[in-house]
Amino acid sequence: MIEEKNIKSCVKAIKKRLKDKRINLACNYSVKSGYIKSLEILNKRITNFQDAGIESLTTVQARAIAFLAVDFLNEECTESILTNVPIKDK
Repeated sequence: MIEEKNIKSCVKAIKKRLKDKRINLACNYSVKSGYIKSLEILNKRITNFQDAGIESLTTVQARAIAFLAVDFLNEECTESILTNVPIKDK
């Protein structure tokens, strides 16, 4: 599993993205939902898809972001891939 310092860095980066005012636009609903679920996955250190509860997310994009969080914990995805999902302006 990935090092604790890397998890903390990723959590910090996701929280920063969630503070971006554009994240609250309706067009970014999926990104916001995915990042909120990702924080839960990272904080609970959930490393398998079945335990992550990803199926509760309502959009494909939100589920994809959450899957990336699990992949990140399993060292199959980098922090930059997880934390740089585009946020739309409108």
